[in-house]
Amino acid sequence: MNRKGSEERTKERDLCGAISGKLACDLCDLANSISACRRCGGGRGIPGHGNIGAAVLLLSGMPGPGARVGNPWGEWRDEFINHSGAQLGWDIHDIYFSTAIRCIGRKPNLRDVRRCAPYLAEEIFTIGPQLVIASGKIAAVALRLALGDQVPEQPKAGDSFRLFSSRFLFNLDVSRIGQEEEARRIFCDVMEGTRDLLKN
Repeated sequence: MNRKGSEERTKERDLCGAISGKLACDLCDLANSISACRRCGGGRGIPGHGNIGAAVLLLSGMPGPGARVGNPWGEWRDEFINHSGAQLGWDIHDIYFSTAIRCIGRKPNLRDVRRCAPYLAEEIFTIGPQLVIASGKIAAVALRLALGDQVPEQPKAGDSFRLFSSRFLFNLDVSRIGQEEEARRIFCDVMEGTRDLLKN
């Protein structure tokens, strides 16, 4: 009986390893596609960054100042970690950082958000986060284009909904927290609510 149980656990472990390996390959292929993308005629796209199975996927509207491969949020990543990540006790290795628009230096427009939406959908399904936090209006629009009409059309900071196996939360644009005191307060208040969302 113990031997049979041990064999079943080994098979289950092997299966989990195979699935994780396949998802990692899928994510690598997606990153290569984003990096090579020329759909909008801009520069190279910047893929999201983080680990398969990350509990939280943070989505901004576009790459942040100083964004590069390996850090699509640029300086915003540090601002987020300083203002919210440390306070919540989050491990940066359990966060996946992504953007709705992948090219640096382009003025956001609906056409480009629509072009990048399939990348976002694939990223969410591949990572499988417990919680997706959409930071700002562009990120909210991108989610609706990527995942369909079940995503609220005009959400406010603090609104949330569940779709598939993930919870989605809307917040203010992360670019504002280093510039506006009131925006920083609202952003941090919304982030405090993630403690309960990650428990449920």
